[in-house]
Amino acid sequence: MLDAAMLQAARLTAANADRALEDAESTVRLGPLLAQQGQLDPDDAGALERFTLALLRAHPHVSWISYGSRTDHFVGAKRDDRGNVFVNHSFPVGERIRLVEDRIFPDGRREPVRRVDDHGYRPSQRPYFRTAAAKRDMVWTEPYEFYAGGGLGITCAAPLLDARGDVRGVFTVDFSLDRLAGTLQDLQVSKHGRVFIATGQGTILVSRRGSGASRVEVIDAELASATMQRATLEQQTTFEFEHQGTRYLGRAVPLSVGDLNWLVEVVVPERDYTQQIDAEARIALGLGILALVVAAAGGVAVARWIARPLRELADVARRIRHGQLDVTIAPRSRDEIGVLTRAMGDMVHALRDRDFIRETFGRYVSPELAERALRDRDALRLGGEVREVAMLMSDLRGFTELSERLGPAAMIDLLNRYLARMTPVIVECGGTIDEFIGDAIFVLFGAPFGGPNDAERAVRCAWAMHQALGVFNEENRADGLPELAMGIGLHLGPVVAGNIGSPERLKYGVVGPAVNMVARIQALTAGGEVLLSEELLARVSGLVTVSPGRLERVKGAREPVTVYCLLAVKDPA
Repeated sequence: MLDAAMLQAARLTAANADRALEDAESTVRLGPLLAQQGQLDPDDAGALERFTLALLRAHPHVSWISYGSRTDHFVGAKRDDRGNVFVNHSFPVGERIRLVEDRIFPDGRREPVRRVDDHGYRPSQRPYFRTAAAKRDMVWTEPYEFYAGGGLGITCAAPLLDARGDVRGVFTVDFSLDRLAGTLQDLQVSKHGRVFIATGQGTILVSRRGSGASRVEVIDAELASATMQRATLEQQTTFEFEHQGTRYLGRAVPLSVGDLNWLVEVVVPERDYTQQIDAEARIALGLGILALVVAAAGGVAVARWIARPLRELADVARRIRHGQLDVTIAPRSRDEIGVLTRAMGDMVHALRDRDFIRETFGRYVSPELAERALRDRDALRLGGEVREVAMLMSDLRGFTELSERLGPAAMIDLLNRYLARMTPVIVECGGTIDEFIGDAIFVLFGAPFGGPNDAERAVRCAWAMHQALGVFNEENRADGLPELAMGIGLHLGPVVAGNIGSPERLKYGVVGPAVNMVARIQALTAGGEVLLSEELLARVSGLVTVSPGRLERVKGAREPVTVYCLLAVKDPA
């Protein structure tokens, strides 16, 4: 049990660290990816500013997101320890480097902060730039003294290569290792147990007090040094050692960060467990002697006293097994039966909470997504990841004019009836409703969970929505209400999917050029029309009938895009 608890703590810490580092890697790779696709111009300082600000706001744990070119032009967005956001531009002017730094308020206002004629910062000469340029791939720096809030920080850098394969510039993501300390705060292996992340040389990087804690906790530094004499960087290790007269049990799990090799270490004094065992042994011995004395005079009474609450617990257990969670369990003693009673009460409370969470979560996502998320905690990964997603966006035509004619109350009632009719159709097709945008609906197929038939489900969903709208309009005609006309756009492409927002409020969403493209395609539709992009049609060409493709120019795309009007969908086999 002890070894399992230590291993679980080490693995949990390593898994959370892996997720944080993978989030940084996927974020820093987005810049080169968009630049290579022509969606981001690395020579456009304004575009780089918008890009870095958007990523910084989407990742509240990140402190810096920047791009530095080989010509020493630099654009970055940073967040200080109070949450204020700044943009930083530096560029060569003759032999000097000029710095322009502004604070950006939430409403978009700018406030000048610094103007320096010779700032001296040259990205091409920085270690992160040279390392990424030499490797020509993503790299991690060694931990360093962090500028914001103290402690240690680390940088993930990804080079941008030109057509000849030369390094054009480097994108970076910086964050404080104190973010990883939050995970350790919730771990309680034992009363005096310690959990920390250390380098291969035994230097503590992160502990419960934050990064760089080895400067203030001498005992942790000594334990980390003793651990490194017995742990390896290649595999999980279990060991025992003595330090200053105290026996310790240890568990180490390797953690790789690029070319860096770290260890997650769990160290527990042996007495934390032996004291409890010894105390329980003394209690058991005393209870045993007492039981022998009492048994001679009151054996029958004791047996009945024990049997009655056990029978009551057995009856409650049978009711719980049949789904009756409205039972009330109140412990009437502090002995083992009382402990068992309290444990059963906690179990009933947890089952009620689980049913409530499943029911509440299911109001916002598909029932399958709610059930899978509750069963598998790793199913919804934190942070962003690049996924290929089929997207559906619908919008009502003439909605503004209809609102002015009907008035607010009647229009809200009509809109709610319309959304209530569309939602079951989308859920039945396996779609995840990302957002209601007024009278528009944005639906994902492939995020957060993907499948081989995402594109097919998106097409069938669009077709089913139009059929449902036809029935809805027949009911409106019978009630003397206006009919609605809906246009739907469908597209398939790569997006960055993940949690977006702030620590106080988060939502699952997707960002990227493909999201903009599905909105542009939807804007081309007329009432009653479904338009498919060429990318999505390639996945479902065998089960749909479409009109000849037509070229359309849309905002944000350099070349015209080809769209196809959906005419028919084959029935499922």
